[in-house]
Amino acid sequence: MASLMAASNTKYKAMAESLTEFQIWDEDKLGMFFRRRGLGNYCEALKQHKITGQIAPLLNDDDLKEMGVNVVGDRLMFKRYLKELSSRERFNQRIESLWEGEERIFFSDCDKSFWTLGGFFPMDPSTYKLTTSHLKVKKVKPVRCGPVRLCCFGASYVSNNVDLSKVDDVDVFHTPAPCVHRTCCCSKGKDLVEIESRFEKGGKIFMTLEEGHGEAVANLILNQVEESQKMERT
Repeated sequence: MASLMAASNTKYKAMAESLTEFQIWDEDKLGMFFRRRGLGNYCEALKQHKITGQIAPLLNDDDLKEMGVNVVGDRLMFKRYLKELSSRERFNQRIESLWEGEERIFFSDCDKSFWTLGGFFPMDPSTYKLTTSHLKVKKVKPVRCGPVRLCCFGASYVSNNVDLSKVDDVDVFHTPAPCVHRTCCCSKGKDLVEIESRFEKGGKIFMTLEEGHGEAVANLILNQVEESQKMERT
């Protein structure tokens, strides 16, 4: 099982690297891509017309004819592989990470030390990752006794993958640090980012961030919501 997982991870990493490199392919590397697929006769044409990985997905039938790809079967194969490259490009854009963060659990180090018993019972924060199309939230749900986290009893985890095209609104609410924390530890408060989507269970997803970070993250999410909804309409 371990060897199978290792092989799977290696395959995934290789795929991710190839996706990343595709945008910077020069004419030679693009020619190698087509040569391996039986279209090596056109490598010189790719060089002559300065076709790189960045612009290859833009080629159409007329462009291919002008490059000398006159055989219908070859043109169809070119279009098939160009479609593959375009799909890779879109996949790469979807998984691109724009921002990553984690939950602000405590107001101060003193607060953290008290609730984790000096670090003997650490608490895992929820984590957040924003891509061009989704907001991924891995929520940590600790065992509680009322409002108190019982960190020594562990926690459960819930993952949400929020489709940004389905988000209706994003709001930010500020929670100041308690007076004792502000006075004794100069603690900052927390920003609660509320993502509203009628497609999510409960209708809302929450992220708790350090004070001063909420507005910037909310604006970043809203920008991607707008882009995702625009893409869905086209």
